[in-house]
Amino acid sequence: MAREKPTEAIRIEKERSQFRQLIARNPNHFGNLQSGPKAALKWQPNTKYEQLTCLGYNPDLDQLEAVIEVKLPFGYGGSLCQKGTFEYVRFFIDYGGGWQDVGVVATHVHDIPNANDCAGKPNKPLTYAMSLKLDPHRKCCDTAVMPRVRAILSWEWVPPPLPTWLPPWGNVLDEHIQIKPTNKWWCLFEHVDVTIWDKLKLDPEILKQIVKPIPIPEPDPPPFVELAKLYTMPGGARELKTSVEPHRFGFSELHQVLTAQGVGPELISGKLEQWKNLGLDWAAAVDALDKTQGNVSYEELDCLALDTHREWLVAAFTIKRPSGYSGDLCSKGSLEYVAFWADWEDTCEWEYLGTVAVNVHDIANIPAGGLHYAALLKVDLNPHRRPCAKAKPSRVRAVLSWATPPSTTDPDAVPYWGNRRDTHVQIRPGQPGINLYRIGGIVVTDIDGSSGLTLPSATFENGFAPDALGRPCPFAGRVVVTGPAYPGMYYRVQVRRQNPLTLAWESWANVTTTLNLVSPSLVPFSNAEVMNGFFLYAPDIDNRLAWWDTAGDELWELRLQRATAPNDASIVDEETHRVQLDNTWPEADINIDSGGNCKDFTQGVTLTGHFVARDKYFGSYSLGTLPFAAPAGQPVPSGGTSQTAVAPGDPWSLNTTGMQPCGYVMIVNVWDRAIVNSASVGHQSSKAVGFCLREK
Repeated sequence: MAREKPTEAIRIEKERSQFRQLIARNPNHFGNLQSGPKAALKWQPNTKYEQLTCLGYNPDLDQLEAVIEVKLPFGYGGSLCQKGTFEYVRFFIDYGGGWQDVGVVATHVHDIPNANDCAGKPNKPLTYAMSLKLDPHRKCCDTAVMPRVRAILSWEWVPPPLPTWLPPWGNVLDEHIQIKPTNKWWCLFEHVDVTIWDKLKLDPEILKQIVKPIPIPEPDPPPFVELAKLYTMPGGARELKTSVEPHRFGFSELHQVLTAQGVGPELISGKLEQWKNLGLDWAAAVDALDKTQGNVSYEELDCLALDTHREWLVAAFTIKRPSGYSGDLCSKGSLEYVAFWADWEDTCEWEYLGTVAVNVHDIANIPAGGLHYAALLKVDLNPHRRPCAKAKPSRVRAVLSWATPPSTTDPDAVPYWGNRRDTHVQIRPGQPGINLYRIGGIVVTDIDGSSGLTLPSATFENGFAPDALGRPCPFAGRVVVTGPAYPGMYYRVQVRRQNPLTLAWESWANVTTTLNLVSPSLVPFSNAEVMNGFFLYAPDIDNRLAWWDTAGDELWELRLQRATAPNDASIVDEETHRVQLDNTWPEADINIDSGGNCKDFTQGVTLTGHFVARDKYFGSYSLGTLPFAAPAGQPVPSGGTSQTAVAPGDPWSLNTTGMQPCGYVMIVNVWDRAIVNSASVGHQSSKAVGFCLREK
């Protein structure tokens, strides 16, 4: 069991403890803005409290991963039962033409006391993974796509979409990743004479979008003879900067003999002769492999962490060399296996969780710093979840092994090629035994049980709040229901509406939309209703249980029932939550009072009018001109988070001094707070009114 260390003297710098106040007084307090007020001090990115240590990419899932370390027991805004603070990571990608912003994610961090675990090791740093889905640019297998990725870690300050921005607290990390090649069927288009498409009046890019690709089987692993020629013959991989040892490219042959039961002398004699004919020494390779243990010259596991929102473990590893991975991108290549272990309750007893594989290849022009990959394993943390006052860090381990899976019974076994990492992670607190994780992208415990609206503590899986001001949010569009899978059991999701006139609850209706899922082994499949609204539990990498396509603005109840068979008599338990819907767009309107709509005006006059921006669950509005005319032509007001009065609404004005003669529209954009399709926030309504500005 963990033993808490004596309380340390807490010394938190003013720049940390008063961070928000300092940048509120002077946004350029730390001197990290390109323009603005004079900097109050010279400050470099500080990694005392948190540090971005690894980047990785899973080519099969198109998932970018950043691993951060939280180093200290204080400085994060309070305990797990308090508000805490947020760590943000913004990702950029460069395919060779400059940096492109691809998005930002966040994770929640807290003050967690220092302690030694059951093995006597300190529980710091705690590691957190932060995940972002990437829509990559692909090419055919004859061209490796290896973009550079930049990640900016920033505590309590969302990094702007500027790749050169430096955070006061945090750091910047650049690495290269490798994008999975496009489907080989599409690559046939690359070799077709473009004049044929002109004659057929077809655009191959459009054809790719509307035609389902024909599945093409993956190539078989290359036989040993081919690998020997590849890595030993002139013109083969041996002419690359790095040579490949026989006990590396012949590993599968060697390992098969060394681990097989009842190997006879005939088999070994045959191998000796085969290797001799290829100019190779079988006995020397056996000796070399016997001395190989935990070799990290080809690949190395660098970081291990838990994504507390997606609830998957992330192992980030580096491929270091241009060859030694059994073939190029057009071949089968080889597999890097990662086995995951956990000691969730800190008892010094490792539990095997599962093994995942990532496909790697020989790439001649590999960047100097290698290529960075990530292996992901979905984990069920529900049995180990504790209330915030009792939550504590857990131990996890990952073992990387090339070409053969690591042991599933011995967590201490060292692979021939690869290594292992241990770390401590913090499971997101909550009540154990819950059968639903999220409704509409929000954790069920962050949805008010009476109103069906989100609570101020609500966040999406990426760590961002649905409303920056903490206001309650309703739901709209497709509501995705997620929860743990119970193999061999059935479940049913039902909904019922509260009649807005009588306030009585109507009859339950089954949610039966067929689900398109992805198994933990990354195999797509469909899960359809079995009967009576029941589905068979199916492990899905995103834990999806139901897609509820909503309509209307009423209060609903959603319940999940678990059963041993697909009938009412076999139901063993159920869980019910309320969900407030809002599928109505906000109200937007605008008019020019001084002279009328769509009229001519002279430069320098001030236009006045009224606008309407309203909704039951109002989010925000913006006012502006098209074409954009700022700094001249800035209306008053230009935006806000409070709704206007009913029609004719609130007044607005626009001083046209300094604006160029042109035709303009004055536009009002209005957003509500509805969580749409379980991901984005806000229906948007717009209304515009035109005017012509003449030269004075």
